[in-house]
Amino acid sequence: MSITLLPDTILRLSGEGVYAWLDGIVTCTMPPPAKFGALLTPQGKIIADFFLFRDGETALYLATPSKFSDDLEKRLKMFRLRAPITIERADLKSYAIFGDEADEADMGQVDPRHPSLGRRVIAAALPATASLDDYNAHRLSLGVVDSHFDFDTAKVFPADVNMDLLGGVDYKKGCFVGQEVASRMKRMTIAKKRARGIICDNVFAVGDDIMCGERVIGTVMSAQNTMGMAMIRLDRFKSATQDPTLNGAPVQIMGSPDGAE
Repeated sequence: MSITLLPDTILRLSGEGVYAWLDGIVTCTMPPPAKFGALLTPQGKIIADFFLFRDGETALYLATPSKFSDDLEKRLKMFRLRAPITIERADLKSYAIFGDEADEADMGQVDPRHPSLGRRVIAAALPATASLDDYNAHRLSLGVVDSHFDFDTAKVFPADVNMDLLGGVDYKKGCFVGQEVASRMKRMTIAKKRARGIICDNVFAVGDDIMCGERVIGTVMSAQNTMGMAMIRLDRFKSATQDPTLNGAPVQIMGSPDGAE
């Protein structure tokens, strides 16, 4: 079992009606025990994604990558208006527990994105036994997008980074910010592009193009050793008559994280 300290900021949201208030603006449905979701722009792009953990009946913890935290906190306070909700930073840390026997760990919650990712924990302190690179290699091996490594704020739509396949968007709930755009993309019969895990023995870096013959079918989003994440034009990939390459070497494009493709 491995434990990694994640570069997250923890917000504590509390007050009567906090679950109903948050449910009206984010992509996932309240309440937790543990949920994965996001706050979107009105145009439907991800401002920040996060994990939510219940803290009693009138409070919850929100763990988001620290690179998103200032903007997310500002926007949540803006959406609060006159609601009796308190939003404050908590002196806690976020951890990922993964690998052998992670499912047996008596702490935190199972990562709601993918059962093999392990568990997510909010705690004052835990003994970290694995590096961030170790965790990154683990999640890349599963082909799961992670905003710590793969994208920045207001750059991608939820479907681009598979949030709809990872339990991060509830299309059956009531309104949330950016819902119209997200729902319209869901109703599209064929997704034009998706983030997919890649494996390549050649050297590659963020921004490199993945080719099928002379045609670009994708672009690298993140890279670590032989694994990475890329935004793939699925229509071009599926219609290609040649195998994909990355910097002249064969590249394996992984299936979708939900196993559907």
